[in-house]
Amino acid sequence: SRQITAHALSTRLRRSVRTNATHTMGKKEKIVCPEEVKAAIAKLRSSPENQWYLVVGYSNANTLTVVAEGKGGLAEAKAAELFPEDKCRFCLLRAAHKVEMANTIKFAFIDWTPTKVKPLRRGLLTTHKGQVQAVFNPYHVWLECSHSHELDPQTIADKIGFSSGTAVYTREKKTGGEAGYRGAASTTAKKTKKKQFSVNTGGITKTRKLKMAGDDAIPEAVKAIRSDSNPLLWMLVTYANDSTLQLHAKGETAVQEMCDALTDDQVYYAFFRVEETFDANVKNTVKFGFVQLICDKLSPVFKGKLATHRGFVTKVFDPYHEEFLISSKSDISESIIRQTIQKTMFTDRSVLGEGKSTGSQPQPERKPATKTTTTTKKVGSGPRVPLKSKKKINFTDSKMWETMMASVRSDAQSNDWLVSRYVKRQQLQPVASGEGGWPALEKALQEGDESGAIQFALLRVVDQIDNSSTIKFVYFKVQPKSVKPMLKGFCNTDKGKIDSLFAPYHVDFFINEPSEISFSTIMDKVGSASGSKSHVKPTRKS
Repeated sequence: SRQITAHALSTRLRRSVRTNATHTMGKKEKIVCPEEVKAAIAKLRSSPENQWYLVVGYSNANTLTVVAEGKGGLAEAKAAELFPEDKCRFCLLRAAHKVEMANTIKFAFIDWTPTKVKPLRRGLLTTHKGQVQAVFNPYHVWLECSHSHELDPQTIADKIGFSSGTAVYTREKKTGGEAGYRGAASTTAKKTKKKQFSVNTGGITKTRKLKMAGDDAIPEAVKAIRSDSNPLLWMLVTYANDSTLQLHAKGETAVQEMCDALTDDQVYYAFFRVEETFDANVKNTVKFGFVQLICDKLSPVFKGKLATHRGFVTKVFDPYHEEFLISSKSDISESIIRQTIQKTMFTDRSVLGEGKSTGSQPQPERKPATKTTTTTKKVGSGPRVPLKSKKKINFTDSKMWETMMASVRSDAQSNDWLVSRYVKRQQLQPVASGEGGWPALEKALQEGDESGAIQFALLRVVDQIDNSSTIKFVYFKVQPKSVKPMLKGFCNTDKGKIDSLFAPYHVDFFINEPSEISFSTIMDKVGSASGSKSHVKPTRKS
């Protein structure tokens, strides 16, 4: 027999262990999530408490189980020693987070895999990560921890602040010269010798620590502009001295007055509110905007110094829908503002192929007050899709179609969805309309999907922007893969004319079946289009 050296034997053993580990992980790849875990997650999401935690572990190699839950947040869970040094845990946190005047709820997911977990077990857990994240999804922030000191409530709070855009990055020099960052509460700044730069305010230094003059004049003006019950529409902020912002002007008349008050020898920050009519049957939608004017007369070096103030300034006015960074008074006007907003809302195009836009509307009164309204020019545009044929789309029941569309568009009626089917070339069949939102519409679309029909639908949803509820419309085209090629070709030819029947709308979806999307998917796209969505980190893949 051949003699085997110690090195060769060791190599064979290592290969055997790797093979067995791979085989073991392959057989136990799928996790089991019992109903008690799902119920506990649902309880946390619907809880009236501002603080709530749920800790989940394993009852065996691949089955999840509830370890504990409570109201005290991460600090209580950590004090109760729910994160052992040799076992994997998953934690879902519910936390209250204040954005200006609004209290919002945020969710954080913690993946606790300590270093003392055996390597073979840790390798198996790696194959579970994607499935576990899907169980706890959706959440706003995600944290991987392997040491006790990483389970820090302040770290979670900072991550939530950064993801929602409410935290301000303040950089400072640490001992030893290393740069770091802190959350919104940080006000520490390195003291340096001030170097003055001349503008007609008296100069601004490179200090990053800014103050606001007039006590709460600036925050109160922002609050008033955001309020539906206050007539204030715009405000201008300038520098009172090298490190202090002051309220320069404000007004209740048209936003054009704000634009006229700007000058080309100053640094300005402006905040305003405008309202746009989306549809004749839909109430006005509120949009907020931020303007930064840094005049060309300033030196490039000084403009760089102003950039260090941006974090503080934008936090004062955030959130807003549109941002205008300009260098001259001529770069901004009410017409420019409205054109930009109309493009975001998709109301700057013809909705019926007539070459007319919905146009801007005068500012309506939000409480009894004498106000000056301003009518701006309507910006003409052509059809979004060229119509090569003069033939129109016909309906099997035109009166039913008109009634359905009017009911969904109207604020006075409860219907919020409608469905139609593409019967043949240049012909649509109105199918149904009703209330109940996406669940009801999804059910109606599934019935049509079973018959293999091409369907077009419209959904009315509410998008919450600060304290204002705005109406948004979502357009769907559902085309099953089983549709006959000839009918599919006719439908593609008629698509432009069909789209114009459902316009205007804010976002659209082209899908093969209703199960491809969910209500959260719809609202994410609506929020992204309107600027109201917080930046939530997507589920990370293992």
